[in-house]
Amino acid sequence: MIALADMIPVRPVRIGDNPGLAWAEGLTLSLPRPFLEASGLAAGLDSRGDLRLPDGLALPEAAAAAASVRECRAFPGERPVSSRLPFSYHVLPAVVRQFVAKAMGRRLRGRQGHWARFPLWPLDLGADFLADLAGPDASARPAGPTPVVLSHDLDSAEGLANVVELFLPLEEAHGARSMNFVVPKAWPLDEGLLGEIAARGHGLGIHGHDHGNTTWLLDGPARRHRLEQSRDLARRHGMAGYRAPSLLRSRELLRDVAACYRFDSSIPTSGGPFPVPNNGCATARPFALEGLLEIPLSLPRDGSLLFLGHAPGEILALWQATAAAIARSGGVVVLLTHCEKRFSGNAPMLAAYTAFLDHLATSGTYRFVRMDALADCANGPHPA
Repeated sequence: MIALADMIPVRPVRIGDNPGLAWAEGLTLSLPRPFLEASGLAAGLDSRGDLRLPDGLALPEAAAAAASVRECRAFPGERPVSSRLPFSYHVLPAVVRQFVAKAMGRRLRGRQGHWARFPLWPLDLGADFLADLAGPDASARPAGPTPVVLSHDLDSAEGLANVVELFLPLEEAHGARSMNFVVPKAWPLDEGLLGEIAARGHGLGIHGHDHGNTTWLLDGPARRHRLEQSRDLARRHGMAGYRAPSLLRSRELLRDVAACYRFDSSIPTSGGPFPVPNNGCATARPFALEGLLEIPLSLPRDGSLLFLGHAPGEILALWQATAAAIARSGGVVVLLTHCEKRFSGNAPMLAAYTAFLDHLATSGTYRFVRMDALADCANGPHPA
């Protein structure tokens, strides 16, 4: 298995007669040094990290390396502070949590080399490069315009109300429908609003249990009991997907999720500093993992960007640039935003979100797809 220490930044500067890799030319991404050495590609790597590929390249063994890179930090295992507290971190007022997170973010913004050694930030497509290095049939690439999936994590009653009032009208005006992950046991859910979301053609999914950030740490029976407690809600509203709170996931959690849901969307392409440093799967393409379809969060998340001190205009530019790189690579653009006022539910961030939707809808490069429709292309019927 590839380890974090094996991953090095590489920039392909010559692809030779390998047109399937043209998207990666000039893009910095992470590759495992042991694979580069074993395959002979290290001979084309200089001291600056520039990589020149020979002509006539055929490396079917790169498919196994791609899978290893995807899983290298897909389950990082470290416990963030929120999971180590003797009480639920939601006991702290939101304004306190936001102050602490922003203070941490300002400090971390200048230490990117520590928390983004792998995957690189804000985007790392090393696994996709290796998949394409294995040959044109080694990984599925969507035909036509690049799929774009909009998703929201509704962490509070405020978030649920705001998504209906502020976000859905913007998305509908652009011909888009979002996937909305709701916390089932944190507050009394307004089932009328959930029904309205579904009636307007948007999707609903399960966002953990109570957002206490501990489900992934429980033993098997306790973990499965928590998942089962949300099954009635999921059945009533046709919820086919799962997202772990704060993206805190484990291999064991996903195995249990696979018994209940068609797809998961808890693993970022490039996770940044949150929930823990150096986490993500380095792919923007959905892939099979632990018995279900994993749909990576391929764009940097609003919370991480805001905590790092990025202004709304900077966030918009980053989203546009990252989406363009994903489109060239044959990936899927997946965006996670939060609808609370302290995240994206305020005028400056809503303006950035609207501008991003305008860009996606008018560029001719993208098409909006609901997350469960994307999953339906790869999965069978919903579990009973």
